[in-house]
Amino acid sequence: MCKKCDEIDLRIEHYRSFALGPADNLARQSIKILIEDLEAAKLDCHCKAK
Repeated sequence: MCKKCDEIDLRIEHYRSFALGPADNLARQSIKILIEDLEAAKLDCHCKAK
């Protein structure tokens, strides 16, 4: 993996751990959207690398 992917993985883990804490439903939904966006960015990064 590249450095950018590693950084994205760290951000995803950060958001996942945050979602496990005391967050309301709206916050969890927002975090889910952020994670989906980051995963899409990671896939886009891999597509451009090939």
